[in-house]
Amino acid sequence: MRHRRLRRALALLAAAQLTVVLAACTGDSPPAGHTAGTTSRTPSGGTTAGTPGVSPLGAKWDMSRVTDFDSYLETLRGTTTFTELVWCDVEPQQGQRNWRQPDLVAKAALRHGITLDIKIRVGACWATGGEGQIVRGRKTESAMPTDLAAYRSFVHDVVARYKPMGVHTYAVENEVNSASFWSGTPQQLIDLTTAAAAEVRATDSSAQVADAGMSSTSYGYGIADQLLSQGKADQAVAAWNTYYARRIGTRGEQIPQVGSVDQLRTVLASDQGKRNLAYLAVAQTLARTKVTDIRQVHFYEPWNAVPMFTAYLAGHTPAGHPVEAWEVGSFWKSADGTEQERAAEMTRTVALLLAGGVRRVIWLPLATAADNKHGQEIRYGLLDPTGAVRPAGVAMSSLVAASRGATVTPVSRSPLTGVAFESGGHTTMVVWSATGQTRLSLGPGSTAAAPGSSPSPVAGQTLTVGSTPVVATSAQPLSAVLP
Repeated sequence: MRHRRLRRALALLAAAQLTVVLAACTGDSPPAGHTAGTTSRTPSGGTTAGTPGVSPLGAKWDMSRVTDFDSYLETLRGTTTFTELVWCDVEPQQGQRNWRQPDLVAKAALRHGITLDIKIRVGACWATGGEGQIVRGRKTESAMPTDLAAYRSFVHDVVARYKPMGVHTYAVENEVNSASFWSGTPQQLIDLTTAAAAEVRATDSSAQVADAGMSSTSYGYGIADQLLSQGKADQAVAAWNTYYARRIGTRGEQIPQVGSVDQLRTVLASDQGKRNLAYLAVAQTLARTKVTDIRQVHFYEPWNAVPMFTAYLAGHTPAGHPVEAWEVGSFWKSADGTEQERAAEMTRTVALLLAGGVRRVIWLPLATAADNKHGQEIRYGLLDPTGAVRPAGVAMSSLVAASRGATVTPVSRSPLTGVAFESGGHTTMVVWSATGQTRLSLGPGSTAAAPGSSPSPVAGQTLTVGSTPVVATSAQPLSAVLP
């Protein structure tokens, strides 16, 4: 109980700091329903109309264990996942290609009615003039191809092969702000992305191209740098410590606790700091010049950092340029949260990203590997390592069901925060109260539940909402529930 009181106190303190930080990030308060970097900045409040049968959510699974997840994946029909396809893996020897692994992923996605996106990476091999370093498992960093025409030919073959399997979105490289993923320069990445994008569109006129997607840890640098440039030094320090609350001490001097503006400037001026800022600028350039159609982002930080994250994206992404979060999760080393608390964390994160204008949200991982080398589950899965469904997995399935074909609308009606899915005159909301409690009149037949729990009828048709997120359904349209 003492631990829970401590966690609540820390959460309240973080929320108080966050209020100051967000005011600094965004200046004047945005209009209700303001969305970041989407195609749906409408006067009615950032409402995004859904596509029949399609959900803006998804999950990333380990293909080697896909049969363990078959029954759960059936609950994710209409969602999106992605896979990574590396040229040097498919063609380790020039002229000798093996498509078996990406084919298996594409066929599994088709079988479960899930849309597949592909990240095309080069890797390091004969195509780049030499072998790379083994950095993660058997992965190598990508290098610039020695023959750009050969690279374009490979991209053409990838798109031509997977277009009939329903793949129409491709990212170029992955988390290039890390030297373990990209050994080239920012300009080389721009050249590579430009070449790949041209080939993708020439091969599939309906295809869209996403950028590499910077790592989640890069954005705290961008947020702090922006605040410093605005002369908001104290807010920059607070933003850094809030964003990296669970990272501090996990990467040595890269992500330290920052106690002063001078210390923050030193971290931003480090080699990794300069690299992060340089590649964040590349993503913005690719979007502004329309080389890419989608800004891909990754986010693994605490849920209360989402508003500053989406505010940063709004200020650094051209209006009308969609933002999609292909990797979203919960990095929490030595986590002591209960299963219900982890389900609530996942639900808040997803709700705030959608409310902040992110068009698609893919949770990673679906399940942590059973032979997890770290000895602890640093990134939390919707399923446990055996494939059993956790409350977080139940919560995700319910969000998918509510969001299929639904209109997505931010809920920003003080003191309520969250997101609403409206379809066929019915409404499902994920909401909580920032301060105190508030009451919602949901009408007859309404239900409510904590994330991951079974819904129950709402007594008297009126629901009391507090600081814990609740998933509520109403047979009424959103305009009736929140007039």
